[in-house]
Amino acid sequence: SAPVEVPDYTDALTGEVEGLRIGLPDEYFTEGLDEDVRQMVRDRVATLEDRGADVQRISLPHTEYGIATYYLLATAEASSNLARYDGIRYGYRADLKETKESLRERREEMKSELATARTKGDDDRVAELEAQLDEEQRALDALYTRTRSEGFGDEVKRRIMLGTYALSAGYYDKYYEKAQRVRTLIRHDFDQAFEDVDVLVTPTTPTPPFQLGEKTDDPLEMYLNDIYTVTANLAGIPGLSVPIGAHPEDGLPVGLQLLGAHFDEALLLQVGDAITQSS
Repeated sequence: SAPVEVPDYTDALTGEVEGLRIGLPDEYFTEGLDEDVRQMVRDRVATLEDRGADVQRISLPHTEYGIATYYLLATAEASSNLARYDGIRYGYRADLKETKESLRERREEMKSELATARTKGDDDRVAELEAQLDEEQRALDALYTRTRSEGFGDEVKRRIMLGTYALSAGYYDKYYEKAQRVRTLIRHDFDQAFEDVDVLVTPTTPTPPFQLGEKTDDPLEMYLNDIYTVTANLAGIPGLSVPIGAHPEDGLPVGLQLLGAHFDEALLLQVGDAITQSS
């Protein structure tokens, strides 16, 4: 929280943009942006310009590092924050009775395999099974494992594993600490931009929306669709996505993103209202 008075945001819904300085970051209109999305955003910007806004190009040079930086920091924080959800202190807990029974069945199965290996004289397999039995989980450890396996979805598990790797010994400086440095550079880009403009206008995503579940097997492609939105999270600035119509090919909604300086939410709502009125 911050000791800043919260205004009545409804007072900002005037639709007035005359004299406002609107910036178009070059890095958000490069190769990879769907041409129809580009044109739809440009059309709305032209409308703002017709209503008296001063539109100018600006640069946010470290934008290209946004995705990598965000998914290093976000996964590291997920790994750290979700470590407490073990079923004992917080969150969902797997059934202890079922966990114990499953553990007992697994031990009996391993003992049976061990007996068979001894009968066959398979010394390597005997040594392997004996080591596994020595290392077999206790009931409490098994409860932790089962709880987190059942309680977290695939995407959460993926982020925990990535974050744990980034925070592990020998990789902290290489990944997490370096990502924090780049985050500072991205924040500095925005600070400089808002010395020259009041609001930034960008597409919300580089492509039209994909179908529900269409990209679940390709997390990298899903992450890349966040390229225009993660930088606001890294810089700690407010953002607003405004619907600007349906994509001409599939009829799915397209969004325009507004980014403002710290605590400039009212200004974003003001510009968003102007865009909505022009639709």
